[in-house]
Amino acid sequence: MHKAEKRYEIGKVSDEEDAKQRQVKGILNKLTPQNFEKLFAQVQDLGIETAATLNGVISQIFDKAIMEPTFCETYARFCVQLSVALPEFTEDGEKVTFKRVLLNKCQEEFERGKREEEEAGKTEEDGIAITPEEREIKRVKARRRMLGNIRFIGELYKESMLTERIMHQCITSLLGEYQSPDEENIEALCKLMTTIGSLIDHSKAKAHIDAYFERILDLSNNPKLPSRLRFGLKDVIDLRNNDWQQRRKVEGPKKIEEVHRDA
Repeated sequence: MHKAEKRYEIGKVSDEEDAKQRQVKGILNKLTPQNFEKLFAQVQDLGIETAATLNGVISQIFDKAIMEPTFCETYARFCVQLSVALPEFTEDGEKVTFKRVLLNKCQEEFERGKREEEEAGKTEEDGIAITPEEREIKRVKARRRMLGNIRFIGELYKESMLTERIMHQCITSLLGEYQSPDEENIEALCKLMTTIGSLIDHSKAKAHIDAYFERILDLSNNPKLPSRLRFGLKDVIDLRNNDWQQRRKVEGPKKIEEVHRDA
C-alpha cells in the first residue's frame, strides 16, 4: 500500500514538472531583449525549487541559445540573473549550484558536437547505407549546433559564468591536430576567438595566446583548408593585430519578428 502511494506521488511530481517545463518553454519562446525583465520575472514566479527543474530549465536555455545564436547575449544574461536569484539545492547529499549544472551542460554539449560530427561522416548506420543527402543534412545540423554552442559558451564567459581555464581548454580542443585540421572545429575556433579574444589576451596569458596564434597562422596558410576558412583565420589574426577592435560594427540581437522573418 505504501509503495502504491509512493508511485502516485512520483507520478504527480512528474506531471507537475512536465507542466512547469512546458511553461518555461513558452516563456523562452517569447524572450527578447525588449521584454527580458518581464519574462525573467515569470520564470522566477514558476518556482525553480529542485535540481531536476533546474536541469530542465538550463537544457531549454541551451537549446534556444544554440538554435537562435543572435540571442546568445540575451540567454547568457538570463543565466546570470537566474544564478543570482536561485538558491542552492542538495541532491543525494551533494550541493547543486546553477554554475555547476551549467558547466556540466557546456561539457555535455561540447562532447555531443564532436559525436554528431563523427556520425555525420558515416556512410552507413546499422548496416543500412546513408545517402549523401542524408549525410549533408546531418553535417549541417551538427555544424549549426556546434557553432551555436561555441558562441553561447563565449557569451557565458563574457558574463563570468565560465572560467578562463575552460576557455583555454575549448581553444586547445578546437585547434586539434595540425596535420588533419577539422573544418567545423576551425570555424568554431574563429567564432570563439572573435567573441572572447579581447578578454583572454592579457599579459598573464600571453605565452598561451602567442602559441595559439602561431598555430592559427600556420592553419591560415594550410592548403588543405578551404579558402573560406583560411580567410576566417586571417580575419582573427587581423583582429588581434587591431587590438581586438572590429573594423565594422557587429549587429546586436534582432527583434523576434526579424528572426522569424529571416528564418
